[in-house]
Amino acid sequence: MRIETQVLERIRALPPEQQEEVLDFIEFIRSRRPIPAKDRPMGLCKGEFRVPDDFDAPLPDEVLRDFES
Repeated sequence: MRIETQVLERIRALPPEQQEEVLDFIEFIRSRRPIPAKDRPMGLCKGEFRVPDDFDAPLPDEVLRDFES
């Protein structure tokens, strides 16, 4: 017998108040370990922005000073 079937049978045998407790417990468990989001496919933002040619160029001194201070 599958675990899902076993769980459902046992839940159905409980009084409604205890079924609510089971539901609360399930929500508690889910909140502790959220289901990880699926990886987004590459290229969703294709054409949305452009990386400048000088992206890897050193920053100007005034910008560097702002970061270092």
